[in-house]
Amino acid sequence: MRKSLLEALVEKPQRETSGSDTSARFDYQKGWAFCQMLRRHMEQADYLVAFEFHDDVLFLTPSAAPTSAEFFQVKTSSAASPRKLASLLLRPKKSNSILGKMFLNFDGLLSGNEVQVILVSNVAFEFAGKDISANELPKTVRTKIITKLKDEIQSFDVEKFEKLHFIVSGVSIEAMHSYLHGEAMELFNSQFGEGHGFNVHSWVRLIHSEIARKNNYASDKIATVDDLISKKCIGRKVVNESLELLSSQKRKAPDMTLVNIELKDAGWASQDLMRMGKRMPQAVTDFTDPTNLEAGELVNQLEELFSSQPDVANLSHFIGLAEQELRALLRAPYDLAYLRALSVVIYYEKI
Repeated sequence: MRKSLLEALVEKPQRETSGSDTSARFDYQKGWAFCQMLRRHMEQADYLVAFEFHDDVLFLTPSAAPTSAEFFQVKTSSAASPRKLASLLLRPKKSNSILGKMFLNFDGLLSGNEVQVILVSNVAFEFAGKDISANELPKTVRTKIITKLKDEIQSFDVEKFEKLHFIVSGVSIEAMHSYLHGEAMELFNSQFGEGHGFNVHSWVRLIHSEIARKNNYASDKIATVDDLISKKCIGRKVVNESLELLSSQKRKAPDMTLVNIELKDAGWASQDLMRMGKRMPQAVTDFTDPTNLEAGELVNQLEELFSSQPDVANLSHFIGLAEQELRALLRAPYDLAYLRALSVVIYYEKI
């Protein structure tokens, strides 16, 4: 019986099983893969992603029964100089070169499956400053790569050369964190609208921790397709479910018309009311977000403060108590306006 792509991948011997390395390169690798997931999600594409399984990142489609595999090798450099072709063909102690290792991904996979091998670099290549396929390379570069790979890999099939691609991410090691959060913000805006009020950073931490867990599971322990999917992969379904859970947990904000009337009567300035109003969507979201530990601590302290008061006179009085007790403890991005907004949420939950 014909084996599926997933079965072939499980039976194929692992080339490398480094997995748990936590260096900057591996952090970048996971961040880049996360960005790719977000981009494909926004494009309504299906995907299943395996981390540190035969290569740095492996994208499979369709997720239910994959027939297409994209093997990504992610390389980083702190220097701005272009990546040399010689470094990609170098064979330390006669082991496989970077490109040689990538072409070994074809071994053991059925010819009916669509397989691509892609080298990702955060800096330009000396032969290309943008994304390019092997067939688009200058003839001299193509000839040099093919000649070297023929010498290195006995089973090298020149017809598969067109399956090689190069990607220049253009994102530095230092910028990957902010770039990832920007991509996540774009996903949330497209999914929920720009005024969604969800805590994007907490969601990123949640998914990123799941990616790290999959990445760090030893590849040589994968014995079945079920192992592969449950221990090493994240798919579109997981991201969808996490977004749906966020949406279902979203609470209705306090009636700001009543809040503003009450606080204005207590002497609040219009500017203070507007600043607090801008922070209200985030405060409402954080109140029910178990992944946001920083905001969760503020919620706990505000709830204890409310419970410690035998008779909280009014909303303005409670906000004043919160400022007196907790303002000195605030750390970015939690400012005074945010503390006031979260105090309103707690007050209306407790009265």
